[in-house]
Amino acid sequence: MKNIRKLVYTAMLVTLAISIDVLVSIIPGLNLSMPFGGRFFGISMIPLVFIGLNFGLKYGLMGCFIYAMYNFGSDYIIYLDTLRVTLESWTGETWSFFKIVLLFLLDYGIPFTAFGFSGLFFNIKGNTKKIILSFSFVSLVRLISSSLSGILLWSSSIRYAVSSVEEGLMEPNLATRIFEFVGNDVYFYSFIYNFSYLITTFVVSILLASLISKRLPKIVNVDQ
Repeated sequence: MKNIRKLVYTAMLVTLAISIDVLVSIIPGLNLSMPFGGRFFGISMIPLVFIGLNFGLKYGLMGCFIYAMYNFGSDYIIYLDTLRVTLESWTGETWSFFKIVLLFLLDYGIPFTAFGFSGLFFNIKGNTKKIILSFSFVSLVRLISSSLSGILLWSSSIRYAVSSVEEGLMEPNLATRIFEFVGNDVYFYSFIYNFSYLITTFVVSILLASLISKRLPKIVNVDQ
């Protein structure tokens, strides 16, 4: 019975995260994002991190993997062949099935499932310590995964964007300016690009999570 209750509350928190994601995407100001993906206020991570903090690693990873699948599906609700053609038109590179799998892993599977690693801090005493450690760790994993994706999968996209700006085909944006600022260094660019939206998400999420935890000592007491 206790496990069923954990599953139910895990499903509820995943549903809450998806609802927040949808709301944030339509609210002016909160829906600010980077030119090639990455939301500045991705506060949907809060209920996802709370899954692991309250129910442990197994439930955290399970719930967050479902959320990762939701994000992948909402971005690419098309056949894989159509996805391949679309990506090739964006990047000018051949996209094999392996690269599409790598896209899922680095842009969705690892960074979003990583929220469930908050379950590693399940037994740590003190809400504030738990929150700081868990949000820091999952944000670091997401930064590493997203930066690798930018280097391995999307470097041609920023080069294409920069060349389009130089030819007067498009206006410069934040991404092209970052690329120019780092001297066209793809590695540094990918890190700065992803860090810029992850740090705002981290700061806002950790503040909100701390406020919530003070008012809700335990989201759910499943042991009773």
